[in-house]
Amino acid sequence: MKLILALVLAAAAGPAFAADATLVKISGRVLIRPGGAEKDLVAKGGEELLYGDAIRTESGALAQVDLGGRGAVLLRENSAFLLQGDPTRTTLRFQFGEFLIGLTRALAKDESFRVRTPAAVAAVRGTLFWGQSDEKKTTTYAGFGHVIAVTAKGKTVLVGPGEKTTVALDAAPAEPVQSGIPVAYLDNFKIGGSLQGLESLVELPQK
Repeated sequence: MKLILALVLAAAAGPAFAADATLVKISGRVLIRPGGAEKDLVAKGGEELLYGDAIRTESGALAQVDLGGRGAVLLRENSAFLLQGDPTRTTLRFQFGEFLIGLTRALAKDESFRVRTPAAVAAVRGTLFWGQSDEKKTTTYAGFGHVIAVTAKGKTVLVGPGEKTTVALDAAPAEPVQSGIPVAYLDNFKIGGSLQGLESLVELPQK
């Protein structure tokens, strides 16, 4: 009788956890380091992720992560980020690499979404933007939809569609200038022809 009751209670409680994000598609060698683990795991695609997990793409690899239905982060080769925070206050902490990030819905007033690199922090509420942190730890952000706020050394600049800012390590962001990055460049993040629907967020001429 006690065993039956325990099984009923376990079923009523549902899954032990719900995924915070999903590694929906990969191409090439992609590694996952679960929060608190000391070793990387080789991804197969489809893995569920939790806050505290890290993703890294090796040479020639691509990865696409769904952010719990809120949007997606797409990675090119030699990129790494750590998923931090919680569903209402999320931070993607990039060590290095190149990424495309889109939020498919605007955040509520009590929500925040930030991307942090060694040089700068980008805060967004619902937009599409590209970013890169290079070997010198210089960060470049370029907008493809709406506005992102980039902050470093106490200065914030607003980067709109078709604009970019560059932030050297331990320096304030440069004033935004025309990015010169065509929409077609986003094809470099496709896996099997997919951008996880982020193309719908583009607010620039399709050239």
